[in-house]
Amino acid sequence: MKQLKLTGFVIFFFFLTESLTLPTKPQDIDDVRITKKFIEDNVVYITIIAFAQYIQEASFEEVEMLVKAMKEYRDRCLADMTLPECSKLANDVLLENICAMEGLPQKYNFSHCCHKVDFERRLCFLHNKKAEVGFLPPLPTLDPEEKCQTYKTNKESFLNNYIYEVSRRNPFVFAPTLLTVAARFEEMAETCCEEQEKANCFRSKSKVMSHICSKQDSISSKIKECCEKKIPERGECIIYSNKDDRPNDLSPREAKFTESENVCEERDADPETFLAEFLYEYSRRHPELSTPELLRIAGVYEDLLRECCNSQTPPDCYKDAEKKFNETTEKSLKIVQRECEHFQNLGKDDLKYHYLARLTKIAPQLSTDELTFLGKEMMIALATCCTLSEEFACVDNLMDLVLGELCGINKNRSINPTVDHCCKTNFAFRRSCFEGLEADKTYVPLPPSQGLFTFPPDLCQAHNEELQRKKDRFLVNLVKLKPELTEEALRSSLIEFTNVVVKCCQAEGPEACFEEEGPKLAAKSQAA
Repeated sequence: MKQLKLTGFVIFFFFLTESLTLPTKPQDIDDVRITKKFIEDNVVYITIIAFAQYIQEASFEEVEMLVKAMKEYRDRCLADMTLPECSKLANDVLLENICAMEGLPQKYNFSHCCHKVDFERRLCFLHNKKAEVGFLPPLPTLDPEEKCQTYKTNKESFLNNYIYEVSRRNPFVFAPTLLTVAARFEEMAETCCEEQEKANCFRSKSKVMSHICSKQDSISSKIKECCEKKIPERGECIIYSNKDDRPNDLSPREAKFTESENVCEERDADPETFLAEFLYEYSRRHPELSTPELLRIAGVYEDLLRECCNSQTPPDCYKDAEKKFNETTEKSLKIVQRECEHFQNLGKDDLKYHYLARLTKIAPQLSTDELTFLGKEMMIALATCCTLSEEFACVDNLMDLVLGELCGINKNRSINPTVDHCCKTNFAFRRSCFEGLEADKTYVPLPPSQGLFTFPPDLCQAHNEELQRKKDRFLVNLVKLKPELTEEALRSSLIEFTNVVVKCCQAEGPEACFEEEGPKLAAKSQAA
């Protein structure tokens, strides 16, 4: 495993949330190079962690079989990025390969998950995880000499097995924590296996979180419970712990960045360090803000200095920086408040339909499955966040992750010019860019499909989840057919759809009823 530094983590999770799809545009040479290198280096570790956490009972040999399949997938896509399979989300490819392993779904009792698709399948595998791991044998332990001998004999297999054993016993631990532990373990093995006193060396190195916990009173008041946990749960807990309160002795703003006469000189001496220090100082003074919002503020400040430092009197120009920061935050806050008002007023189902319609209008070129998945993700983000005290940061962070998935798809195939523009804009401002998008005017609706208003005979036997999925698909396909329909008209058609299902499923002959009611619904929907 290559040493994972902070930059590596940023790239790793940026690409993971952007779905690990491969860009096909020849002009994006740097993106292609970075993405190829990233996937080449990390596909093994991503696969091991995901498989071991999803199917904890699986043997290391079975994990290695999946790693082989995913490496072959990677190589195929790197050789020809235009292959249809290379446009899929990485997690979907992973789950498809797990389900395709002969006899494995039956052996470990997850066949029911393999019968589902998209979001439902992901959720099913998530629910399959077992927090209590007493059914697993104790974590294998080796004495230092044996550990080092095994490490030197086959370094790759040894590290892979270590990640596998830790991951299967910690199915809900955040992947960066596991990778941090693994990276530290490799570093320890590399160093300690050359030492005479190997045992002492290993004991003195796996201590970053221990150091944090030893200084917890001075670092944060919110990590006491985390420090009582075992490694690696401790690391994940610290990462996800509530943000610390701002220290009482910390001034609301750092005068150095807006009131000093020498701001431009300090910036010019080392621009990167100066802006990083600004971001650090602003972030610790505003724990209530989201990561994208803090990056927006940094972007506003950078643009302001670019303008002010070329003016006659720079201090007069940047003295009002705080006002610009507040205006930026106020704009973002209004977007979140409007989204949470939608959640409060509409409820989960209608909110999902709202986003399904909106997403389909701005990106009708996406497949129906992609649109229904993204719409549900947006609904879940708001349902999760809009009842929390830290509503703003939560919504802003999670909604941006959903847009990250959309832009991950766009990297591989350009959806349309407006979506492409928003995805290529400054990362911090892409959410406000998407907020301003209207229906894609370049889209030419497909001719009506009879299948949209055809009801399968088994619809009445469908579980509520399956019926809900059919309603979602109906709405998306209706918007694709008639993008000019208002939300009111779409809601009316959805009610008509539900009424037809209820009526016909209660009839003596559901199939004959559907054959009669389907064309009526088609006529009403197309006349709307």
